[in-house]
Amino acid sequence: MIIETERTKCRDCYKCVRACPVKAIRVVRGRLVHELHATVVEDACIHDGTCLRECPQGAKRVKEETHLVKAMLKNGEKVAVSLAPSFAASLSMDNPLRIVTALRQLGVEIVQETALGAEMVAIAHQKILNASRKPIISSACPSVVSLIEKYFPEAIEYLAPLVSPAIAHGKYLKRTYPGVKVVFIGPCVAKKAEIARPDLGQAVDVALTFQELMNWLRDEGIDEKTLHPGRFDGPRPNLARLFAADGGLLLTAGKDGYLRRETIAASGVENCIEMIKHYIAEDQPPMLVELLACPGGCISGPFSLSERVLYERRAELIAYAESEAPGNGNGDEPVDYEALLPPDELYCTFRAQKVSMRKPSLQEMAEILERMGKFSQDDELDCGACGYSSCREKAIAVFNDMADPEMCIPYMRQRAESMANVVVEASPNGVIVTSRGGTVIDINQSAERILGVLRKNSVGQPIENFMDPSMFHAAAKTRNAVSGESVIGDFIVQQQTLYLSAQQLLVTILDDVTKSRKEAERQVKVVEEAVAKAQQVIEKQMSVAQKIAGLLGETTAETKLSLTGLMSVMSEGKPGGHEPQS
Repeated sequence: MIIETERTKCRDCYKCVRACPVKAIRVVRGRLVHELHATVVEDACIHDGTCLRECPQGAKRVKEETHLVKAMLKNGEKVAVSLAPSFAASLSMDNPLRIVTALRQLGVEIVQETALGAEMVAIAHQKILNASRKPIISSACPSVVSLIEKYFPEAIEYLAPLVSPAIAHGKYLKRTYPGVKVVFIGPCVAKKAEIARPDLGQAVDVALTFQELMNWLRDEGIDEKTLHPGRFDGPRPNLARLFAADGGLLLTAGKDGYLRRETIAASGVENCIEMIKHYIAEDQPPMLVELLACPGGCISGPFSLSERVLYERRAELIAYAESEAPGNGNGDEPVDYEALLPPDELYCTFRAQKVSMRKPSLQEMAEILERMGKFSQDDELDCGACGYSSCREKAIAVFNDMADPEMCIPYMRQRAESMANVVVEASPNGVIVTSRGGTVIDINQSAERILGVLRKNSVGQPIENFMDPSMFHAAAKTRNAVSGESVIGDFIVQQQTLYLSAQQLLVTILDDVTKSRKEAERQVKVVEEAVAKAQQVIEKQMSVAQKIAGLLGETTAETKLSLTGLMSVMSEGKPGGHEPQS
């Protein structure tokens, strides 16, 4: 994967889906049920880098390959850098040539401008136009080439059968310096995909972004701002230094495209698609159209590090090109760009890699729409919040496992609100929503029962019309939760009033404790009655006990006298008997 998603940062905003011009984003579920993550579908991606620019969370990242170049240098291999023309406007340096010195400090032996390859490509475009009157589309931008191969293969016949400037320059470097490793550095993501094409013969070994380069310099402790300006290795380009801005190819090829019918420059994927459709429809297309995926050209690439606006970057590029132009005190000899590389090495072929989506049947479409909460035509809002232009386009994406039904934001909001309403209405507790001033906004059924008023008669009325407002006022004043017990008519309630600062609302929950309070009172009464009755029983028992005690005292005395008399009589009747001891 060239573009990866850091799932912990992906927040289900679907901005990348909305921004991607070809919808090469698959939304998949994470480990948790509620998690949805947007991942790039490599085979469908044209690597224009839009998702990288647009992701607000920075969840998209590009494959890091700096370690490959470090390994080359560590192994003692000769490394040549092809620096993209946009460097003059993308690196935010007071003198862009300082980067040449920085690259040499990293150990790079050869540093040249990719614009040298652009000179070759521009001449080749001019020759094709001169040899044939057939309209052509420039093939300098690898994102545009991918766009046509994957989504408009019927337009391949219009593509100029030429390699990009980076590939042309890589081939030149490999031919000129046998055994050299070529590293392209620029603002482009598509270069990482382009150099992997098997039909290009590994003209470029590694493609780095400007961000990767600057991170490498930082890791090595190299401050490019303190370095003296360097000088590129020759030969040196001319007008092709302007390739990084839209119209640069046309100018270099001697076909200034502005305000001319037969040539035109278009940038931004949407504009590119519009022009490609003109060619397919044969709707009087221009003889040569220069297409660049990034708005304004490569100076607006996803890894252009400049924070300046487009026209300022364009001005910086032009200023650099003018300052380095031949005959401007640079001592450059005229260069025969055609002689640098055999013409056949500039030519290539393109092949269809059609990205197709399966179409659901009418029944399948209806079922998917229902899963999205679309039960009728009126439910199909076509709001585009999910990233797709229509609900049915999104349904097709669901059918192809590219999207999830729950990506429908209006549906999920409606569902959430519905569930919340069900929960609130089903709650045995009364719920009252009021403004900070105490005006009733809404109440549920339980609150209707407790207050003894219907919702329609309470909404818009002051809360003091129905109950004691003191807790409402206290919560509004302190902006803190207030709780306590209150009496509303025949009801005893445990009241808790919450202040919602974001909404400037008060939410009150009434817990009906009438039954529990009455039950508690009943229990207290039962205990009190039991205690009183027990007291009565005790008192009665004490009285009886006292009487029994009195009776027992008398009986004992009489019994003692009777027994003593009997024993005396019995003693007297025995021989040798003695009078019993008393």
